[in-house]
This record gives sequence, C-alpha cells and structure tokens, in this order.
Amino acid sequence: MAVAAVTYWLFGERLMPSEGAVAAEESGAGAAPGGGRPGGGRPGGNRAATVTMQSVELSPYVLEYQAVGTIESTARVAVVAEASGQVEELLVAPGDRVTADAPLLRLEQRTQKLDLNSAKASLAEAENALERVERLSATGSVAVTSVQVQEAQTATDLAQVAVDRAELALDRRIIRSPIDGVVGLIDARLGDYLNANAQITTVSVPEQLKVGFSLPERAVAVLEPGLSVDVLLPARIGQVFKAQITAIDTEIDPVTRLIDVEAQLQGDVTGLRHGMIANVVLVEEQEAMPAIPALSIAWSREGASVFVAEQGTVRRVPVTIRHRLDDRVWVDGTLAEGDQIVVEGVQKLREGGQVQTLQLAQAETKKRRAPRPSVQEPSVNE
Repeated sequence: MAVAAVTYWLFGERLMPSEGAVAAEESGAGAAPGGGRPGGGRPGGNRAATVTMQSVELSPYVLEYQAVGTIESTARVAVVAEASGQVEELLVAPGDRVTADAPLLRLEQRTQKLDLNSAKASLAEAENALERVERLSATGSVAVTSVQVQEAQTATDLAQVAVDRAELALDRRIIRSPIDGVVGLIDARLGDYLNANAQITTVSVPEQLKVGFSLPERAVAVLEPGLSVDVLLPARIGQVFKAQITAIDTEIDPVTRLIDVEAQLQGDVTGLRHGMIANVVLVEEQEAMPAIPALSIAWSREGASVFVAEQGTVRRVPVTIRHRLDDRVWVDGTLAEGDQIVVEGVQKLREGGQVQTLQLAQAETKKRRAPRPSVQEPSVNE
C-alpha cells in the first residue's frame, strides 16, 4: 500500500487521463459519424446499418401435385345371373364385341317353358269364359249381371299377368349384355350350376378409359372440371398420356385428408387396360407475383413482412406467403417490380431505420483510411 501511494503521488497525473481527454475520446475518436455507436449496431440509431439488398422480381410459379391412381373403364358392367340354373349353352367367347341386349349364355329352360305353356292355357280358358259371358249379356237370352262380366274380365287379366310372369322367367334364363362393348373372361362352363346374382363376366368399352386418384386437400383451390393432368404408366415408360378432370368428390376423407378425383383419358389409349396403375401429375401455373429470397422475410406478432429501402430509409411492408420453392418465396403484398428489399440484416432493422449496402460501407472505410497529403512547412529562410 505504501509503494502504491508513493507511485500515485509521483506519477498519478501521467497515468490517469484528464476529464477533458476522456470527453474528447468519447466524442471524437470512439464516436461514429453522426453520433451513433461504433459499428452501427443499434437499429434505429443515427448510424446506418449495413445490409444486403435485392430487387423484387415478378414471376409466375408452378403448383405441382402428384398422386398414384388406377386406370378404369368409363363404361364397364359386371354381368350377373338373374336366376339360378345349369348352363346349357355359351353364346359368346372372351374378347367378342357385342351390342346391348345381345345373348351371352343360356341356362336350362324346361321348367320355365312348362310354366309358360300352363299360363297360356289358363289365359285361353279365361278369355273364352269372358267372351261367353259378354255374348250372353249382349243377347239377353240368359240373365247375366254386370258383376259376372266384371269377374270374368278380372280372371282374364290375372291369367294374362301369369303369362307375362312366365315369359319373364323364361327370358331370364338367357343372360344378355347390358351395354355395347367387349366381353371379358367368362367365369362359367357348360354344365356349371349358377346361383342367382353370381357374376359371370364383364362387358366394357376399352376405348373409354378414366383414371381415378386422390389429392391432398390443399389442391382443392385449383381443382376444377376440365383441368388437364399428365398420366404416366410404369408399363409405358417414356410415354405421357393426357387426361381431363371430369369429376371431383364433394367431400374430403376425414382420415386421410384426401379428395377423390376422376379424369377422362384423351387421345389414343390402345393397349391400356382397366386396373393399370398410373402416376398422375397435376401442374398449374399461377399468375406472376413478387418473388423474393426467403431470407428477406421478417416475422413478428403481426405476421410476415419485408423491409423496402427508399433513399437509405426502410419501411416495413406486410406480405402473405403464397408459395415456397427452395430458398425462394412468392408473396402477396404492396410490392412493385424493382423495389429494393433488405435480404440480409433484417433482424437489426426497425421502421424508419437507416441502411447502407456493404459496398458503400467498404468505400467509406477506404476513404477514411486513405493517407492525407502532407503539408510542407515553410522554411526559416522563406
């Protein structure tokens, strides 16, 4: 302590700077131009913050959705037996093209033919009885009441119904094609016994195909009938088929969050078959919007925004992100093409803050560090 006291007494004024020197150091050498902090770190201060800027570009973006679908026949009907019985005759072969109502196969019909003959006989008897009653009523030789005539007429009508029913049962023994198309494989042989509602074959139109697929619910905004999609098949590598959306489901699956879509295949579809797997690609190009780097987005309680620089001052512009691709985003906001936005350094900016680019800051630094020209003092003789 004694040594320290002596040292301070002897050299104190030399070791400690004066108040004037401290003030000069704070206001001179240590201060940044304009009264700000060295380095310009405080946003909103007098010193401009060094940032990187970029011009706003207007460009369209593409929405792309991919899904796995299945090729289906637009006109395809499963043919079933309306009655049970033994197959007595096959009238077509797989691959045959048939017209609507064309017979495909015939079941055994003996019982139905007997029932039809019996019904026709009953009908003939009822018609004879009705004719006799009407004749007697017209001549008046025998008292015939209107009730008897009505009963005879009713009996005739019932007999006609029995005939129609028997003919229908006989006709159902012949399995017919419901539509025009091509017959598929037939799941029946001669002598087989078929039960009612058993599927026998299918009839479809191979030229009319569609693809069914499902898309995420975010695609609902762009889905509409008539929209074109690309269809790629693993069985046809390198070939792209075009399809047009024809139907969109009215509901979204609450479990998968997907919506079902159907699209009609266009052009030549020769060689494609019902049940093929397909990759469906929906591409929708949107209108041109401001495209900016993702780094330029600043987040706050109010949401996303960007800083637009005008004459060295920045202002905050709220934006809504519409699409993102890698490090680029498309936004909706009051931005014009060519506006200068801050890309790097947004975290240190505030509304109305001063900014400068890195190139300008480096130029000013070089200017300050440049040596000043020396001034030669006049000699004594001069």
